[in-house]
Amino acid sequence: MSDLTRAERLKFRLLSDGLSITSEAQAYIDVSNEGRPMTPADYASTSGVILALDDDVWVNAPIALYNPNFVRDAPIELVLDSGGLVVRGCGMEAAAKFWLPPAYHGESNELGEPLNSYAFTHADRVRIAPIEGCAMTCKFCNIPYELKYRTKRVEGLVDSVERALSDRIQPAHHVLISGGTPHHGDVPYVRSVYEAVTAAFPEVAVDVMMVPRDDVIDPVWLKGLGINELSVNIEVFNEELARTVMRQKAAQGLDAYLTYLEGATEVFGAGRVRSMLMVGLEPMNDTLRGVRAIAERGAVPVLSPFRPDAATPLAHVVPIDAAVLEETYLRARDIAAERGVPLGPSCIPCSHNTLTLARNGDATHYYGIPHTV
Repeated sequence: MSDLTRAERLKFRLLSDGLSITSEAQAYIDVSNEGRPMTPADYASTSGVILALDDDVWVNAPIALYNPNFVRDAPIELVLDSGGLVVRGCGMEAAAKFWLPPAYHGESNELGEPLNSYAFTHADRVRIAPIEGCAMTCKFCNIPYELKYRTKRVEGLVDSVERALSDRIQPAHHVLISGGTPHHGDVPYVRSVYEAVTAAFPEVAVDVMMVPRDDVIDPVWLKGLGINELSVNIEVFNEELARTVMRQKAAQGLDAYLTYLEGATEVFGAGRVRSMLMVGLEPMNDTLRGVRAIAERGAVPVLSPFRPDAATPLAHVVPIDAAVLEETYLRARDIAAERGVPLGPSCIPCSHNTLTLARNGDATHYYGIPHTV
């Protein structure tokens, strides 16, 4: 028997089926959002609108505007009711707040470069990607299909973080330095970005997300820089499927990921190393085996529902049903708890695109309170 609240169950429905927005709710949002785009739609798993529901439930809800390949006649609506937003449908409802995108989205720096060529803010965190594009081509990721590989100016990356942290509408409160994966010759450059960002913002929590290559993310070196957390994402645990949908990552071998996670956890300590698994591309039991393997090594499992992106070869894959998402979450929560770890991420607003619930003890804290309407 599920012990989830209505808001928590609505999160799984939204992640699976998407969201419709009534004209009245849209007009209400537009007043505060100044008519700007509802979401940057920069990455497959962040392509929806961010909502904060009851019970500290944060969700990234796909909408037809950005996900027309699978959001059609969504049964859940965002409506305006008694002067505030409500998510309603399928016999459930919850109060909702709309996360306001930051002012710098769509703006340019002093050189005329779009700031979004360097950074995006989601929830309370700014994400920068030193590498545009990626040295790897995973069939579920839009980045290698939409962006040509290149490195970015270090000064531009640092400036974009500063702009995001001081944004007038939605200031970020922590930082993620993510991929794409660099070619071997660009490893020193990526490491210089880690050095520059941590040196420029010593009081700000900075996380790193990267593949498990010690030449890029040696755990001892990163801890010495002051990196807060590491994310090394397995994504697909089923090795046969992995060789089909993420050939270069699979070539590193699953053991390389698990060995890295265990060693990095020994260096960083409990709760500071995590690994994401996608839910919906492989059988549930394979995902749960992955949860167990990650937790057994002391790292934090993160479950992110697969969202088909229109730019990828997997554009026509149907997202997994909400009931399966819910069952996967409940079983994974128990597996992780048996081994003394939560499901991640630990930041409550950053749980918006994962199967993570604050009330259940998964996400535990805010770095800063995002602005919502």
